[in-house]
Amino acid sequence: MNDVARCLARDNAGSIEAFAEKMNAKARALGMTSSHFVNPNGLPEPGQFSTARDMSRVAMAAYRNGTIRSIVRLRSLNFRYADGHSQTFTNTNKVLSNFPLCNGMKTGYTVAAGHCLISSASYNGRDIISVVLGDSKRVWANSYRLLSWGLTM
Repeated sequence: MNDVARCLARDNAGSIEAFAEKMNAKARALGMTSSHFVNPNGLPEPGQFSTARDMSRVAMAAYRNGTIRSIVRLRSLNFRYADGHSQTFTNTNKVLSNFPLCNGMKTGYTVAAGHCLISSASYNGRDIISVVLGDSKRVWANSYRLLSWGLTM
């Protein structure tokens, strides 16, 4: 996926650096005041940083896009290759697979950032986003607790 992000960035903007400039402009437009991006894949790199609040802003913007929302809510996907064979891909978001109100979003892990999870949930017309950064393997339980708490407010 990281290579794909880099290829798409170059295709979109001509270079990784130019795409990062576009990302930073979009971040500012979304009100993200404590983020700076230098690559399209989120891997650690000097000068790249963000906060849970800023990640919630970009997550909500993505959540408002019906196409993105329909993709991140998939628990699994059976993909058929051109040669006819198929492969099932399973979402690694354990909150999505264990909490019926959860409807997506994005898992992540690097040594520098630890376990990270942006989750979304919906109940009775209320949509919420939970962001857990720099966690241990308890990221799943912590995200579940935040989503549950947010939906009962």
